Parts: sequence; structure tokens; C-alpha cells
Amino acid sequence: MQMSSIKTGSFNTSFHEVGEENATAILLLHGSGPGANAMSNWQFALPFLAPHYHCIAPDIAGFGLSQHNNPPNGTKAWIDIWVQQQIDLLDAKGIEHAHIIGNSMGGGVTLHLLNRHPDRFKKALLMGPVGAPFKPTEGLTKGWEFYNDPSEENLLFLIQKFLHNPSLLGDDVQKIAAERYLNVMQDKVRKQFVAMFSGGTKDAIDAFVLSDAELASIPHSMLVTHAREDYFIPLNNAYHLAEKVPNAQLHVFHHCGHWIQIEQKNAFNQLVKFFFDGQLD
Repeated sequence: MQMSSIKTGSFNTSFHEVGEENATAILLLHGSGPGANAMSNWQFALPFLAPHYHCIAPDIAGFGLSQHNNPPNGTKAWIDIWVQQQIDLLDAKGIEHAHIIGNSMGGGVTLHLLNRHPDRFKKALLMGPVGAPFKPTEGLTKGWEFYNDPSEENLLFLIQKFLHNPSLLGDDVQKIAAERYLNVMQDKVRKQFVAMFSGGTKDAIDAFVLSDAELASIPHSMLVTHAREDYFIPLNNAYHLAEKVPNAQLHVFHHCGHWIQIEQKNAFNQLVKFFFDGQLD
């Protein structure tokens, strides 16, 4: 698996790349949360998809190694950056059209990409996405407002809550929390994250929302996936999007938390391939 960096606008984007360059392209967008990055989301999906697709999984601006040089305040301004980053990345890689997968916050970015740049994308798969109107949940508030009370214990709590059955991580969960905490407490990382969600969780949720008319105008074939036991994003979001987007269908995972791609990795990976191969049409 190759990790590279490429110029996207005024900053460099770090990304993981697998598969043959002449294969059908998939752009994979990770979620948010303190310390999130592409590999934390796609560690199981990328090796599975590599024999079949050309996959590009960037660290979204402000996360991982994609550090923005001049971070703005407010989620709305960051959405503009995230959307343009993906278009710049596709352009830099010479990819004219791609399928797209968006997880959580990355699902919200995906919706804005489909709305603003519909011609660049084929099919879209969303996982526990934002983009629908909802009241802030306890989980999302603890995540997006983490720096109001940053501690390793609070970060450990969030990581455990990503899974319905956190024992799947075993003893690794303590190690994951400790490593992430060292990362998120770096000054440049903290400043960017705080700037993203400076208006609070409700303001950030609202910034991602597309109107019913905007959702109805999305022509792409879409698969919305969600977990029944998601602590961060309500299941009603998935129903909302599946009802408003004309060519959307819905799959709900049971006994599963927000990290579908980890907790139900085998089922999720097969579902991704079935969908993009046209077996769910």
C-alpha cells in the first residue's frame, strides 16, 4: 500500500493509494473525530478493494498528515475547503470520474461533492453520514467539542463508543487511545480541529445539511448504509437521505456501532463490491 503526498491548492494532501491505475477509481473519504485519518477508517477496506479498483483515500484537510496552512473558522468554510481538496486531488491524479465512499463527516462532504460537481462522480456509498437535519447527539457533541475537556480518558471513551462491541479491539483500544492522544494534543492539530467546529456541534450539523430540493437533484445511484446502534449519528439520517435522493437505497447493519467498516468489515466490504459492480441495481 503506497502513501503519497500531492499539491492540492495551497497545501499538500497525503493519501493512500492501492490498485491498478487503469482500474475503476474509488475516492474514499474518512470521518472526523479527534485523531481521525484515512488509515484509521480504511485499514480493512483498502486491501479488500485493491485487486478490483484503483482506490484513493486521502487524509481530509486538517486531519492526519494533510495539514492546512491557513485554517478558517467555522464548518461551512471548511466544507468548501474539503470539497475543493477532493476535486484538486482527482485533477492532480488525472482521474476524470470516480465512485465515492463517504463515512460520517466524509459522507457529508460526499453529498456536497455530488451537489456541486455531479459530473465527476459515478456511484456513491454513504456510511452513517451527516447531511440531514438532526439534533446534536451526546456522541457527536463529545467528539466535535472534545477540546472543551481534552483527556486521554475522554478519547478512550469515544473510541470505545465507535463500536457496539468494543471488545473486538481487545487490549488494542488502550494503545489506540494513547497514540491518538499524543497526536491530537499537538498544537497545530488542536488549532485546526477547534477551528472546524468553532460554532459548536449544532452549527456544524446545520452547515452540512442540503435542502430537500438539493437532495432531489442528485442523480447518482446511491447506497446509504447505517448502523442501528450508532451512538454518534442517528439512524433517521439514513432514512431521510434514502427518501429524498431519487436513486438511493438503504442497508441497515444490526449489532453494530458507528465503525461499520471495522465492526462488520466482511459484510461491508462485500456490500461495497456488490454495489459498485452493479449487483444491487
